[in-house]
Amino acid sequence: MTRTYLRFGLTQLGIYVIMFGLTQWVEAARGLSAYEAGLMLIPMGVLSAVTARVVSRRTDIRKPLLAAAVFMLLGSVAALFLTSRSPVVAIVAVTALFGLMSGTHNVTNQAALYRAAPAEKVGTASGLLRTFGYVGSIASATITGIVFRGGVDDAGLRHVSLILTGIGVVVLLMTVLDRHLAGAGGEPGHSGRTARGR
Repeated sequence: MTRTYLRFGLTQLGIYVIMFGLTQWVEAARGLSAYEAGLMLIPMGVLSAVTARVVSRRTDIRKPLLAAAVFMLLGSVAALFLTSRSPVVAIVAVTALFGLMSGTHNVTNQAALYRAAPAEKVGTASGLLRTFGYVGSIASATITGIVFRGGVDDAGLRHVSLILTGIGVVVLLMTVLDRHLAGAGGEPGHSGRTARGR
């Protein structure tokens, strides 16, 4: 459960850094309006919703969590190559990768939590999951505030991308090395029973 909380919080951090940081950069470095910057996030939202619906039909949670970590890492690395002269399609492609990650990780981390939490504590466990998500979003604002304190420019975006890449590596390793995910079967509650039986 603790690993799920941390994985969820770190992934939410990545999503909100892109939502807050990339949109600031698009407005300041590319000179787009707030309206135009918002439009660029539409593919991210659409892909998140579609991916969540597709993933919610799966019983396996390890592969989708691995996919979410890979999407985060790919998006973070891709953002390293963005500059104020990059075409709009390249920026949208980066947000699209984070949209795929968002829809995948939200559903599967919740499923992982439900399988690990004792039935009588699911409500509390779900509340803690949301709390870690909020902590991640708050931390994202802190990161963007520190990185962009001297101005929103290409150098700041590269720093943000490097931070996200590091977080992506951590999330990927946490997922790959989580033996409970490897043993999670298709039936809900499987991991929860295993955890309680130990």
